[in-house]
Amino acid sequence: MSKYVYAIEGLDRLGKSTLIEGIRNRLGYYEVIHFSKPQRLAAYEGAAAVSGVPPQSLQSFHYQRAGFLNSMLLAKSGARLIFDRWHIGEAVYAPMYRGYSGDYVFQQELDTGLADTDNVRLILLWEDFDVSTHFVDDGESLGPIQKRAEEQMRFMEAFAKSNIRDKRMICVTDQAVGGFKPKDWILHEALA
Repeated sequence: MSKYVYAIEGLDRLGKSTLIEGIRNRLGYYEVIHFSKPQRLAAYEGAAAVSGVPPQSLQSFHYQRAGFLNSMLLAKSGARLIFDRWHIGEAVYAPMYRGYSGDYVFQQELDTGLADTDNVRLILLWEDFDVSTHFVDDGESLGPIQKRAEEQMRFMEAFAKSNIRDKRMICVTDQAVGGFKPKDWILHEALA
């Protein structure tokens, strides 16, 4: 049995769901929690202003901050969890698309003690744009195709800033052919 909570991060269409399926097939039951775009909830209407957060993004900020705090506390609980996207994406998407810094998540890692635990593995999937031929734009990605390189660079920067101890960056691109690496290779790198 694995002792880890797994957090799978990276751009859209890099195989996060496939990797999660592989982890579950190999290790057994894990609760999968999928983070997507922030929801607009009535509870956050009229939410308190926050320095550096534009008024039109206050609901998103409060929703995201609460969700990441709760999930970090869950990660410390000992439950078998896989986060399909997590707080690292906030450091990427908040400044690019919501107009505020998402770097508060790194302080949340410290405040919750997440940085002091050994049971969380952060995995960043990345694409080698110089040789990759596997991305197909289906129009459903969080950002436009023109922003993929910038998003990935920001993911790598956020990954480096994270205080989580056990971190893996996995290139999903097969350098020889430009397509995806075999799923088993990626799974091996994630679990080794």
